[in-house]
Amino acid sequence: MILKEAYRYQNFLDRLLSEAQSYMNSETFITNVKQIHHRKKANPAAEDEVIEEVAKKKLNDTYNSMPVDFTPMQIVDFAVKALEEKEKLSLAIVTAKKTTKIDIDHSIAMNKKRQEFVSSLNFMNGIKNRESKSRGTDYKFNQEGNQISYYYDIDEIITIDFDRNDIKGLIKKLTKQSDELSITLDGLLITTEVDYIPVWDINDSLEDIILA
Repeated sequence: MILKEAYRYQNFLDRLLSEAQSYMNSETFITNVKQIHHRKKANPAAEDEVIEEVAKKKLNDTYNSMPVDFTPMQIVDFAVKALEEKEKLSLAIVTAKKTTKIDIDHSIAMNKKRQEFVSSLNFMNGIKNRESKSRGTDYKFNQEGNQISYYYDIDEIITIDFDRNDIKGLIKKLTKQSDELSITLDGLLITTEVDYIPVWDINDSLEDIILA
């Protein structure tokens, strides 16, 4: 499979493991309930009753789905297998990445930082020189010696403290670098081979796999 498919299959395994663990974390799924109703002791005319609820026949309270036909141990066994497959696939992806002309993980991380930096540069470039008027308040003493307030005009002048042309140049340069690297990375996703054979169909559900 190619690297793009490997990443997709890796996400598929993660989803399966998450679903399996939701069953494992559901007490109503992993336990059986037996109730003994001692009616006869309190009412001689009544009969005692035993009610048993088997876990696999109960609704899965996490997904509120229909009753399932697999058991808790089948879920556990599946999760163990899924973890093994995830490790195999992860190692195969690591090996495949070593064959590429650039370090994929490093390149993705740097491209993310580069794009974050461009976002800050765009913010700077959006700041404009501007002027505004407002009114201020202060206090003074009048001829009678009383303190009174008075109003005055305020002119506020805001000017940028950087070279806008330099900022625009950096935005253009870094955006081009980021785009070119993204194209290279996209190409590697569909040309890099990963030595791994899927054990399950990516379109199968957890129940399909366990009951197969």
